[in-house]
Amino acid sequence: MHAAPSRPPLDWLNIGLLTLVHVAAVGGLALYLPTHGLSLAAALTGIVLTGLTIFSISAGYHRLFSHRAYEAHPVLRLFLLIMGAGAFQNSALAWATDHRRHHNRTDSDDDPYDARRGLWYSHIGWVVRKDDKTSARPAVHDLEKDPLVLWQHRHYAWVGIGAGLVLPALIGLAFGDLAGGFVVGAAVRLLVCYHATFTINSLAHRLGSQPYSDKSSARDSLIVALLSMGEGYHNFHHTFPADYRNGVGRYQYDPTKWILHTFERIGLARGLKRTPVIAIDRALARMEEARLGTRPVPDAARADMDRLRTARQGAAARLGELMEQLAAARLAGDRAGRHLARQLTGDLKQARRHLHSIAMEWRRLVRALDRALPGGPVAVPVTIRQRY
Repeated sequence: MHAAPSRPPLDWLNIGLLTLVHVAAVGGLALYLPTHGLSLAAALTGIVLTGLTIFSISAGYHRLFSHRAYEAHPVLRLFLLIMGAGAFQNSALAWATDHRRHHNRTDSDDDPYDARRGLWYSHIGWVVRKDDKTSARPAVHDLEKDPLVLWQHRHYAWVGIGAGLVLPALIGLAFGDLAGGFVVGAAVRLLVCYHATFTINSLAHRLGSQPYSDKSSARDSLIVALLSMGEGYHNFHHTFPADYRNGVGRYQYDPTKWILHTFERIGLARGLKRTPVIAIDRALARMEEARLGTRPVPDAARADMDRLRTARQGAAARLGELMEQLAAARLAGDRAGRHLARQLTGDLKQARRHLHSIAMEWRRLVRALDRALPGGPVAVPVTIRQRY
């Protein structure tokens, strides 16, 4: 059984900030609503700024600066750094350092938000204690060479105050509701953004499925995705951290992915990294086959599995090629590109159906063997669905 590591001392600065945010949000609403009611201006300010802040953490701090999943235009980079500072979750440099360490040391004593220590610790407990594991911090030389990142790091407090406190107050003042702008646009926004981010470290390591890997506690959770603009597909993310998507499926809820895809089309983002379809499908097949455990599979069934595995890999490779061709055709933007994109769209539908049919045949065989082999079904906490 894992022995709990010694607890570092309390971080009273963080405790004070979190306490202040909770008191300001809850107490502020208690005073503001009875006297002013919730104005449309305050509601819209809160909704828009909350969305922009969560997006800046998701697309900026996380996918851009921590994982280099794409390249951003300087205007977009500056926007993400300014609005990200307004989340008061530290500078992008410090945030990315912690997050890279989380990926390098997941579920270990050096994981800054180690899920093994319990839901409370991974959600907020790690924030209220000082981090003394300086030796475990990964290198961030790429970020240390980035002038915009260094500018934000040096002036983080002032940038955060400007974007997180002054901006919502000014918006409220412009619409004649200074109190609403501050209470809803600043305090409530911060409260929501804190816990939306914290759920990725806590709930996404406890609730949901593990379709791609069981090597860590990370799980795919629609609930967390809904709270965090798509960051809840954590099992996929830990398996393929360089991918700009968290929800890789076309219909999985990942607004950050959709926005970045749009930014790619208009030139604000480029080089969006996509994990090859064959690698994703191979991970799915591996987890599905894990249902069989180490039980002996009859030779005839093993031959069928090998045949389907080969066919599945070929279909996944073909689908991946078509997706790359379609992305290139769309980015071309000219008449020939649009014509080619229309042709490829039809081919892509057929390729998806072909891969889906092979994958379903594979799953039926694996599940039949799972029921028939000695020892009975193996309990594997995964929920497998076609992802493309």
